[in-house]
Amino acid sequence: MRVGEDRRVALQRALMGLRATVKFDEMLARHTTFVIGGPADVYVVVDDMIALQAVVGFCRECDVKLWVLGRGSNVLISDQGLRGVVLRLAGELAAVQCRAEEAWIRAGAGALLDSVADIAEENSLTGAEFLAGIPGTVGGALRTNAGAFGRSLADIVEEVSAVDRNGKRVELMRHQLRNEYRRPVVDVELIVTAVKLRLHPGVTKPVSELRQRRSQRHPKEPSAGSYFRNPSSEPAGRIIERCGMKGRQLGGARVSEQHANFIVNVGNASFSHVYELAEIVKANVEAQTGTELEEEVQILPGYDDWGADWR
Repeated sequence: MRVGEDRRVALQRALMGLRATVKFDEMLARHTTFVIGGPADVYVVVDDMIALQAVVGFCRECDVKLWVLGRGSNVLISDQGLRGVVLRLAGELAAVQCRAEEAWIRAGAGALLDSVADIAEENSLTGAEFLAGIPGTVGGALRTNAGAFGRSLADIVEEVSAVDRNGKRVELMRHQLRNEYRRPVVDVELIVTAVKLRLHPGVTKPVSELRQRRSQRHPKEPSAGSYFRNPSSEPAGRIIERCGMKGRQLGGARVSEQHANFIVNVGNASFSHVYELAEIVKANVEAQTGTELEEEVQILPGYDDWGADWR
């Protein structure tokens, strides 16, 4: 069941006069790097904390499912779309502030990682350059502890500001955060609004060089980034290539010939094309090596979310 007209009207009233934009039946393919995803019942962009708390309050009071979507990287969304409200943080919730003399940056959860790396470099701060070229937002990166070149976001996070599903503000200090490989840094039920990053004065390699290195290594076709987590034994891409999966194609989805840990959309790929191709890769790798690959990409809705009608 999709959102009823009465709830649509109620949401519009709840956000009237606030810094928020509401779209109904918005195709999520427009908002994902895979260019895959069906309609969201409601797609809401909020520009400040007041609007965010209004949306959270509406979803709680009306028992509506709430999703948070950043730039839409690292996700594979069903062609059936997502039931409920899909939320994106923008405006003040995507702003970046730098205090160079104290060597820290405060970034809104909607801020692009690429922008954070640039601002750090502009202010002669080092420690965030590895974020250059990662196609995601700060909030999304906390969901998977994104990183590159041997570093992860949790390495430099000092504080996290968030709201819980009741709209209550939450502040977490470094000792309350997790720092595990490609695992959530904070409770996934929290909606992160901002982070404080501890950096250091200094100059390292220009972020443009690191961005170019990523660009040269990664495919240009639409994708969600690295599809599988790296096992402890060796990189997932190397294992997949060794098992002869490079270039394997199903419908519009293909295992990239440039980097085997990328499944790319080579033309009108559907959710099922990508999902089934990933299952073929996993089965072949396990049969040939005994290694069970685990998705790094978040599949939406998850097993617990199917049939989550406005809840």
